[in-house]
Amino acid sequence: MPDREWVSITDPDDKHDTYLFDVSFLLSSYTCIYGRGCPGIGDQPDPVRACCIHGAHYVDEEDRERVEAMVDELGPDYMQFYATAKRSGVTARAGEGEYRTRKKDGACIFQNRDGFATGPGCALHHYAVDRGEHHMTYKPEVCWLVPLRREITEDVADDGETKWITTITSYDRGAWGPGGSDFGWWCTESPEAYVGTEPVYRSMAAELREMTSDAVYDELAAYLDDRRAHARKPLPLFVG
Repeated sequence: MPDREWVSITDPDDKHDTYLFDVSFLLSSYTCIYGRGCPGIGDQPDPVRACCIHGAHYVDEEDRERVEAMVDELGPDYMQFYATAKRSGVTARAGEGEYRTRKKDGACIFQNRDGFATGPGCALHHYAVDRGEHHMTYKPEVCWLVPLRREITEDVADDGETKWITTITSYDRGAWGPGGSDFGWWCTESPEAYVGTEPVYRSMAAELREMTSDAVYDELAAYLDDRRAHARKPLPLFVG
């Protein structure tokens, strides 16, 4: 993969927080194409189960409690596996001190399949859309973050002052940790997904605001708007 272009923005409301943004990805036309050609991920990809085959790992207890509370909100009208969720719960252990959504028939228990009344896809996502709300209001945090990847590092200056650097880019195979290079990750690594009508920084504006702040996002958007207005293209994601 070729080098990418980056821009650094310090939070105007907190000089200790700096954000490093992947300009190449944020100006790209990537979009989720679930149900529109996405082959799914993993060793046995499935376009219906798609990226939900592993369940969703909770980032913290608040994330878990919010998602668990959604079962009764969804009910059987939105959740195909509602009866299983009520009987067995929607959370399973994913390791020492870690939890994820329970899997049902090889995918997240919230993932409705073909033949269900709402159509295939995430029950939480369908619920949000029908209410005119953004899906990140209800989904596990990892589900609305992806394909954006956030990494926070600590930087201690010579004078002892601590600053935090948050890098925001896209997920690729190597970003998934040990074994990631062999992980069947299709999402951001194929040109077929780069067919959006808006650049990522606009189509995922709500997510970027949540990951940073309104002030940081507004500065980022102004910078990228200017790039586009002057037709200045960043380093490409794909070559050839």
